Amino acid sequence: MIRKKPKSYHSNTSFLDILFNTLVGFVLLFIIAFLLISPVKKKKEIEQKAEYVISVTWPGEMGDDIDSWLEDPTGKIMFFRRKEVGLMHLDRDDLGRLNDTQYVPGIGTVNYPYNREITTIRGIMPGEYVFNIHLYRKTHSNSSIPVTVILEKLNPHVKLLYSKTVTLSNPWEEKTIIRFGLDVDGE
Repeated sequence: MIRKKPKSYHSNTSFLDILFNTLVGFVLLFIIAFLLISPVKKKKEIEQKAEYVISVTWPGEMGDDIDSWLEDPTGKIMFFRRKEVGLMHLDRDDLGRLNDTQYVPGIGTVNYPYNREITTIRGIMPGEYVFNIHLYRKTHSNSSIPVTVILEKLNPHVKLLYSKTVTLSNPWEEKTIIRFGLDVDGE
C-alpha cells in the first residue's frame, strides 16, 4: 500500500496579517507623535521704535574720538564694542574724522562732517540708567573738547529732558554726564 503524504497547505496569510498590522501600528505611532509636536513659539519681538535718544556732539573740525557708555538698571553696559545690549543701541559710533567719508555705490563719495554719536533706548525698563562719555582718542594735545549731550524722549512727542555741555581735556578721561531713573510708564 502506498501511503500518501498528508496535504499541507502553504499559506502566507497569517504572516501577511501580522506584517500589515505591525505596519499600521507604526504608522499610527508616527501620526500620534507628529500631532504631539508643538510648534516653536516665536519670541515676542519688541517694536523697533526708539523711546529715548541720547545725542553726543563735538566740533566737526576735531578728529578726536568721544565714546558713549550707557548702563541699564540690570547692570548691562552698552559701548562701542557691544553696540546692542538689551534695549540699548549705539546707532552711530563716530570716530572723529576717520569715518566721515563713505563711498556709496551709484552716488560716489559722501562726506559727513559732523561728530555725533547717537544712542537709543528702544523700550522701557524701570530703574536707573547711567550715561558716561569717554575721550578714547585725542588728536590735538593742546586743546580741550566741548562735548554736548542731549537726552530726548520721543513718544508720544519729542520732549527735551536734558542738555549739558562739558569739557574733556585729557586722553582716556571719562565723565558721568547723567543718571536718570525710569518708572514702568517711562517717566
